[in-house]
Amino acid sequence: MSPTQRRVRIDLAYDGTDFAGWQVQPGARTVQGVLCAALSRIQGGGAVGVRGAGRTDAGVHARGQVADAAIVTRLDDAGLLRSLASILPWDVRPLALRTVSPDFHSRFQALAKTYRYRLDRSPTGDPFLARHALFHPHALDHAALADALGRLPGRRDWSGFAGAACASADRVRCLTEASYEEPDARTGWFTFSADGFLNHMVRNLVGTLLEVARGSFAPERIEEILARGERGLAGPTAPARGLYLERVVYSGEAV
Repeated sequence: MSPTQRRVRIDLAYDGTDFAGWQVQPGARTVQGVLCAALSRIQGGGAVGVRGAGRTDAGVHARGQVADAAIVTRLDDAGLLRSLASILPWDVRPLALRTVSPDFHSRFQALAKTYRYRLDRSPTGDPFLARHALFHPHALDHAALADALGRLPGRRDWSGFAGAACASADRVRCLTEASYEEPDARTGWFTFSADGFLNHMVRNLVGTLLEVARGSFAPERIEEILARGERGLAGPTAPARGLYLERVVYSGEAV
C-alpha cells in the first residue's frame, strides 16, 4: 500500500542565533528551510511546504513555535517525531507532533501569541546568556516601569511601535498582557500576550520601556506614542537575541 499524505502540526523550539530568521530566503540558513529539507528527506524526496505561526526575525528564538506541513509517509506520529528529531540540527528541536485536520493552518488559525524578552541583570554579564539575553546591568526605576506597562494593554493601533519593514495595513491589535518580573537577581523577563504582533513590535516596546526605566522617558510617553502613531517618539529597537516566541494558542486551548 502506498503511503498517504496527511497534515501534521509540529511544535518547535529553536535557538535563532545562527539563523536568518524563520522564513525561507535564497542562500540563507532559515528555520523554515531546514524543516522543509528534513521533511523532504523523510518522505523520500519532493518539496514539502511548511507554514509557521510566527515569522521570527534573524536572531530571535522560540520555545513554542508551531508549524504545519503536508507530508507523505508511512510513519505514525511518534515515528515521524523521532525521525525528525534525528535529522534536524541541534539548534532546532521538535517538541511534539500530531496529525491534524487537512484545513489546519498554524498562522491563520492562531488566536493569541506570547512573546518574552530576557535581560541579563548580572553585574558583569553571564557568558552563557550572551546569545540569549540583552546584558542590562543598569538600575531600573521599577515604579516608573510598572506605570508604563500598565498603560499598554488594550485594543489599539500600534503604529508607533511598528518596525519600518511592517507591511500590515491593519495595525490594530489587542494586547492582553504586558509585564516585567525578576525571578532572581540576575535575570529579568518582559512578557507580552496579544491576538497578534506587528514587525519589531515587541523589541520596540522593550527598547521604549527600558528608556522609561532609566528615566529618559516619562511613563506618559507611552500614551503619546500610541496616540500619535509615530515610531520616532519611541525608544530604540532592542536586540533580537533577547526575544523568544513563547507560546501560540489555538481554539480549544487555554489562553
